Parts: sequence; C-alpha cells; structure tokens
Amino acid sequence: MASDKSDPRVGLILQVGLLAIVTLMSTRAVLQAYFDRMERAEITRKIGTNDALISLRAEEKQQLSAGAMPIDKAMQMLAAKGRMNLSPDVMPSASKDKAPLEGWTKMPGQVPTAFAVPPPEPPPAPSASASAAPGASAAPRAAPSAAPAPSQKPLHP
Repeated sequence: MASDKSDPRVGLILQVGLLAIVTLMSTRAVLQAYFDRMERAEITRKIGTNDALISLRAEEKQQLSAGAMPIDKAMQMLAAKGRMNLSPDVMPSASKDKAPLEGWTKMPGQVPTAFAVPPPEPPPAPSASASAAPGASAAPRAAPSAAPAPSQKPLHP
C-alpha cells in the first residue's frame, strides 16, 4: 500500500476555509436583506398605509406647536424654572401608602416605625412680634417614640 509523504498544503486549506466563511457570511447578509425587504412589502400590502393615523399625527403636531404656548417653549420653561409655584395637587410628594412595606397579605411583615407614620411638619417660624407676647412659653416638642405601636404584628409569630 502506498502512502503520501508530502507536506500538507496549508495555504490552500486556509484559502478554501476563508473562501467558505466569506461565502456563507455574504449569503446570509443577502438573504437577510431580501427577507427584510419582502417582509416590509408584505406588511404594506396587507395593512397598507394608514392615512387616518398619519393625518391624526400631523393634526396633533400642529396643535402642539400652535396655541397659547407651543410645546417647545413649555418644555424649555419647565426645564429652566422647574415646578416652582405649582398647586399642591400636582407637586410631587412622598407616598403615604404603607401596604408595600407590609408585604404580602398572607405573610405580612412589620412596618418600621419610621415608615409607619409620616414625620410631622415643623410649624412656621414665629415672627418677632408674635414671640414677644407676654406669658407665652415655647414648650419643646416631644420626640416620636421608637417603640412599635401595639397594633403592629410581630415579624415572626
């Protein structure tokens, strides 16, 4: 039996491998582009262009850019001034809902006292004429108790 004792042709093997990889990648790119084009054409054929939606969007854009204050100017003003002097109805505030802190109703947890009761708001600073009233004494405010309220359930029964 005869055997081949010649060296392998590494250069030819690398060329064939590289050609195969380039061919596969280019075929994939061409087929992907073809699929995307056919998919867009099919969607347009089945659904068509929605003229009512396009006209609605144009009308909304026109309404936002016209009027007492165009939307671009309103966004710039809000970015510059912030939400100063807005009514309390639209001002952001902390939630008073403690249900997320309690957890699942089938296995409730103990709500920390600091989260259970919102901190009291400090009274407005008295003016100089009001604090000079005779017989008026300022009593220090009591600090909130760190002990849990009796109505709270323990964490583990």
